[in-house]
Amino acid sequence: MNLFANLAFAATLGLATAAALPAQSRTLILLQENSGRSALTEWMPASIRTLAEGIVDRFVETGESAKFAALAQGTYQRFVDLSDARCTRANLLTQLINQTRDGYTVDLCVLGHGAINELSLNNGPNLTGQTTRLLWDRNTGQMVNTIVPGTIRSMLSDARSLHGSTFQFRLRTVYMCNCEASSLNDDWLAIGAKVSVGARRNNYMPEPMLSDFWQHFAKGDKHVAEAAAASYASSAPIWSLLPGYTTVDPDTGLTKVQASQPVVAGDPNLIFRDECLLAVGQSRTFTVQANQIHRLPSVYLVAGQTYRFTTSGTWRNGTSVFAPAATNANGYTPGITDFARRHSSNMMCLVGERHARWNDVLSFVSGSQFRIGASNTVTVGIRGFLCLYANDLLTGYLDNVGSITVTIERIS
Repeated sequence: MNLFANLAFAATLGLATAAALPAQSRTLILLQENSGRSALTEWMPASIRTLAEGIVDRFVETGESAKFAALAQGTYQRFVDLSDARCTRANLLTQLINQTRDGYTVDLCVLGHGAINELSLNNGPNLTGQTTRLLWDRNTGQMVNTIVPGTIRSMLSDARSLHGSTFQFRLRTVYMCNCEASSLNDDWLAIGAKVSVGARRNNYMPEPMLSDFWQHFAKGDKHVAEAAAASYASSAPIWSLLPGYTTVDPDTGLTKVQASQPVVAGDPNLIFRDECLLAVGQSRTFTVQANQIHRLPSVYLVAGQTYRFTTSGTWRNGTSVFAPAATNANGYTPGITDFARRHSSNMMCLVGERHARWNDVLSFVSGSQFRIGASNTVTVGIRGFLCLYANDLLTGYLDNVGSITVTIERIS
């Protein structure tokens, strides 16, 4: 059936309830040091540049702090603002440890300046990535290539020295608005982040790309790669209007717009409500009532992954003596009056579809319906939050009886 019909009857019957899942405790950390340096102040005489940069620094950081505090409200359980003087490695390490020990999952946003393998902090020392350098080896008396771990990776070593060798940060998503940030993606992954995002080279388009990413990810239920791509797509046309932004830099071979493109490393399929994702071999079981127009079990299906559905139980279409007999999730061959059923499968067949946003029947994804029946193994082509129902006429659910128990297991 079409989207309009889904929306109308969902609103009428109010049956779009999600399965209960354990409450997720999440913390958003903002690590921010603007310093005031920008194209706005570079042209100023030295006599007033320091004052101007101080004003810009305070104005920008205050605004970003307020914006992220508002984003966290109702989305995260905690918000930690490490801006300006609080923007230090020591404070970040303390928070990563404390939030982990409290059982909170951390998403980290880094705002400020950067260079290859480096993020600027307040008055230094800066955060650095792992590099290989030629250093003098006193044992051999020669210069040798030596791995320097950098101050991001060493945070995990510092934490383990305090809390044991098995300690692991509950760090999930890292988004950096700094120049050359993608050079540090591997370092955040090395200390436990599930996914890290940073600009390809210099980031010339901080906004609205920054705000759009977090709105898409934390509020719009888009997976990380989709949120990054959507925020870049909305920002590029705006900045392309500025002089020089579409001119190729001979040193990099990129325009400023291209250089700003976010690079995603780690798990691109990560969603904000990652408790809805199934790991390989993981399964969940729930019940679908025959009289439910929408059953939202808080399971997110990822395109390209394979899931096995198995069912038990019976349900019945209608309660009158003329109603068809009880049937399992395969349903029964529809009669002449059953042409308006929601899907082309049998009447009362178990059918699935996808919704773009969690617990929101208004976000039905067109063309996402698929037959499940009593058992089926499906490789998903369209991602989204799973919705299940008995394949009936939209006007026929109120007198349905019975239920089906459904187990979904991720196979690959």
